[in-house]
Amino acid sequence: MRFLLLFFMLLLSPLLKAQAVDGIISGRIAFENDEPIAGASIRIAGSKQGTKSDSNGRFVLTVPSGASYRLQINYMGTAKRTINADLTKQKETTLQITLFESTNELDEVTIQGQTTTQKAKTQIVKAEVVDTKAHQQEASTLVELMNRSAGIRIRQSGGLGSDNNIMLNGFQGKSIKTFKDGVPTDYLGAAFNLSTLPVNMLEHVEVYKGVLPTQLGADALGGAVNLVSRLGTQPYLAASYELASFNTHRATINWYHRSDNSKLFGGLDAFFNYSDNSYQVTADIPNEETANVIPEKVKLFHNAYRQWYAEAYGGWKDVFWADEFRLGITTFYMKRDNQFAALMERPFGAAYSRQKAPIIPTLRYKKSLLNGKLIFDQFAVYSSINNLLVDTLSGSYDWYGQYHAPVDAGKRGESGNASLADIRFSNLTTRTGINYQLNEQHGLTFNLVFNDYNRKGSDPYGAVSAGENPVDLQSLPADYTKVVGALGLSSTFLEKRLQNLVQVKYYQANAVGQEVNLSTGRLREETSKAKSSTFGAAEALKWNINPNTFFRLSGEYATRLPEQQEILGNGNFVLANFGLNPERSVNGNLGFGYNKGNHYGVEVNSFYRITKDMIISVPVNLIYSQSSNVEQVRGIGLETDAYVQAFKWLRLNGNFTYQDFRLYHVTEPSILYLERARLRNVPYFFANLGATFNVNNTISNGDHLQAYWYFSYVHEYYLNYIPKDTEPDGFLGLWGDAKIDAPNIIPGQNVHTVGVVWNPSPSQPLSINLECKNLFDAAVYDNFRIQNAGRSFHLKLNYILNYSHNK
Repeated sequence: MRFLLLFFMLLLSPLLKAQAVDGIISGRIAFENDEPIAGASIRIAGSKQGTKSDSNGRFVLTVPSGASYRLQINYMGTAKRTINADLTKQKETTLQITLFESTNELDEVTIQGQTTTQKAKTQIVKAEVVDTKAHQQEASTLVELMNRSAGIRIRQSGGLGSDNNIMLNGFQGKSIKTFKDGVPTDYLGAAFNLSTLPVNMLEHVEVYKGVLPTQLGADALGGAVNLVSRLGTQPYLAASYELASFNTHRATINWYHRSDNSKLFGGLDAFFNYSDNSYQVTADIPNEETANVIPEKVKLFHNAYRQWYAEAYGGWKDVFWADEFRLGITTFYMKRDNQFAALMERPFGAAYSRQKAPIIPTLRYKKSLLNGKLIFDQFAVYSSINNLLVDTLSGSYDWYGQYHAPVDAGKRGESGNASLADIRFSNLTTRTGINYQLNEQHGLTFNLVFNDYNRKGSDPYGAVSAGENPVDLQSLPADYTKVVGALGLSSTFLEKRLQNLVQVKYYQANAVGQEVNLSTGRLREETSKAKSSTFGAAEALKWNINPNTFFRLSGEYATRLPEQQEILGNGNFVLANFGLNPERSVNGNLGFGYNKGNHYGVEVNSFYRITKDMIISVPVNLIYSQSSNVEQVRGIGLETDAYVQAFKWLRLNGNFTYQDFRLYHVTEPSILYLERARLRNVPYFFANLGATFNVNNTISNGDHLQAYWYFSYVHEYYLNYIPKDTEPDGFLGLWGDAKIDAPNIIPGQNVHTVGVVWNPSPSQPLSINLECKNLFDAAVYDNFRIQNAGRSFHLKLNYILNYSHNK
């Protein structure tokens, strides 16, 4: 307890120093329609002192009182403003500042002075930017924010902390790569799970569809998600706490500080999650007397999740030997009770999984040379993560939480396969990036990512080899090394109205491990090895017709190398397959966008995919499964996104996505009837609507109230493959009824969310949020027909204090 008290005293010490200045200039910056402006620059004329507005357009400057100040306000695309702030007769003043769009036409491809979110939106390659910073005061989860975007579905297998599956333009799972600040997140295990990561930890999320930027350089097949950490330019302290239904508690703290000369910096990003996840589901419960299965509503009783995560960092900026040198240490712990397996077929009451990492050190070094023409960026990390899976119960639980003694006392494991798997995963990742500006029109980018994975563990209840001296398969070492290199040439023509990116990629993977001979059950005498290497290429073109209109066109020959578990197995009941081929896909995207500043805009994107050697898990016998190349998939899709500022106080937005992905060239005789069948467990039509209301001076003078409503619709789709002639009739299969049994249909869903955020005044760093998810308590089904929570209520308190040095 003393340690925690000392820690928070040290954490708050710079704040106490900052608050010693007795003058405060605070305010709120907004467009003429009253939408808050995040990232606007506020400077005191004639000095270097200044700050930036937060996600709600609010800012605070601490200055000596007894003087008058001239504030210079600047934001990209708006006319500059100068405001007087008089503190000669008072110690505090609050300003309401309105910025207007600049009457001078701006070159859309000029990104100097833009925020990082704006830069991501104007890239050559197609990127869906989820502005998490604008929603940090809401109780919205990262999954919800991403699901409100066109073409994206993040699907969960339960409540907070559950597994998630990313679906993007028809691709899903391992075909979509996840990054943290441009680095693959494998080294963080499940700590950076999209379903648990608070939006307060992020600046924004970049979702790439098809071609990836060269600086990401991954073997993604259909796209990538890049999580951009919350940025610090001025010192600040931010904290949030959320209390919600099902005994849910979520807390975050973000702190950034720099020295007076801005050379030395440090900070902390941390969060805590806990939930009982004790929501109601409809379970199939057998009647003891009749043996008939009766659907009945029950409350989940063994579904809790707890997690903490912390990353402390520090270093130097803008010194002669480095533009940035940053050292970081990450630690995390999580434990999840397992209420059921992959499907909700029967309940568990004792099984759980745990993952932890005591220390994960990271290093980043950036340096520009040759007057800024050459930029070198190096990242390195080593992690050792311990994963424990416990399923050793003798007996069983029913859906009411009642324990039943075992019929066979010697049998253990609620899942049917007892486990006490204690596995260590080690990961060494390095990323090297080099940018060289050849001239004003052309630039080269090189990116090289190296990963070395190692797995070793034990499981006294796990699978063993046959023979006189059985061997625990988890104890056998498995090593997997992967290298992905990318070289890109970006060019501009026609006075920067035409942008082009051409890429060449190289992929190589080496795997070393042990295989089991299924005919004998014995380990093979020799260590198995596999090596695969290939090239890829991509082309992306963006034509800026004028500052408001653009076209995008891209094509790619993409490759995804098999993951470690797919090629090496898991040392238990997933077998190795050293003959596994990489997945390959030919992707094409065509898009159009038009926007009239902050008033209205629309973007349309179409895509086409041909995928060969798709990797799926298939059963080998009653015990084992194995990854195999079995499917070829082809499909098209269309997505549309639009927004309009209907009134000064009302903003509307909406999008829809339709995709048609099917199996082609089926060669397995037993499933020839599935030729041209839709991909199973994949929604093919979904849409979103949203409305945001902003008003001032509601409860008190100078306050700000924001109310919002979000609606999500997912059309019914199918748990397993169904023959094409059993699909609904009508336009695009959106009308009529499917000619199959109801259990194979994942029903259509309509979910409404409403909420309100209240800020007492611009000078108050506190905001209060009330939110109701799933307002009408609709039945919600997700990945593999798993039921998610019904209606829930949320209270979130958000606190942010910006403080700056006087110079």
